[in-house]
Amino acid sequence: MSIANEYLAEDQKIHTDNGKSTTRNLFTRETGQVLVTLGTVFKFIPPFNEHIDQNTGQMLISIGQKLKSTK
Repeated sequence: MSIANEYLAEDQKIHTDNGKSTTRNLFTRETGQVLVTLGTVFKFIPPFNEHIDQNTGQMLISIGQKLKSTK
């Protein structure tokens, strides 16, 4: 599943969750997505992964996934 499809599936899940989506929940999920994206860039894109430790990218991905999974 591509990142875009995953995002759309999560976005639809938020809006169909009995109307309980709050600004805080949306902000938390979006922040998680940003951290996952930054971690992926730091871990796999050559100009970044040469100067930033791979553990930093993995840590950002891990934190982002935890934020995305909170309800």
